[in-house]
Amino acid sequence: MRKLGRVILVLLAVVVLAVIGIDLFLNEDDMHGCDEPSSGKCAKADAIVAVSGGDTVTRARKAIYMYQAGFADKIIFSGDSADPNSISNAEAMKRVATRSGVSETAIYLEEKSQNTKENAANTVGILKKLGAKNVILVSSPYHLRRVKMNFTASAKDINFRTAGADDSSWSGWYFTPSGWRIAATELAGIAELNAEGK
Repeated sequence: MRKLGRVILVLLAVVVLAVIGIDLFLNEDDMHGCDEPSSGKCAKADAIVAVSGGDTVTRARKAIYMYQAGFADKIIFSGDSADPNSISNAEAMKRVATRSGVSETAIYLEEKSQNTKENAANTVGILKKLGAKNVILVSSPYHLRRVKMNFTASAKDINFRTAGADDSSWSGWYFTPSGWRIAATELAGIAELNAEGK
């Protein structure tokens, strides 16, 4: 009986360490703790990019908050809609922004991308036209590492930092099958990017 108890404790410890490791690995939040622009990791950027997916509205609100806090003077919203009969996710995020008082002149849209790789490839064109060299990427915590890898691969001459937006689907992810699916999808996407880079 004691042996079984020890085995259960070891297995429990392995699961807890795996959860902590996955969470820390995926959630590469470069700007954690940055409430206002200052120096170093909290420095002002040339633009903020919010990519759609997951909790798109929360991602938009995080980008808006950062814009209004003075982290950048321009916001780019990136992403098409899965439904061809509805507005793009980028347009939906823009509407949230304008209702929140963000000037339309500060907003740029990328409305064609269907995945993270396309978000990066299509948005980099806008960033180049704006002459942006320092950019903040806003996404869900689980998506931060992969989004940064994709954008960096598309524009190695731009410095990208990440900022996490609270996402209800990630809160307590380890208790739900959908949370483990999200984690597995992100890890697989990162592995694929690493394989492409070799």
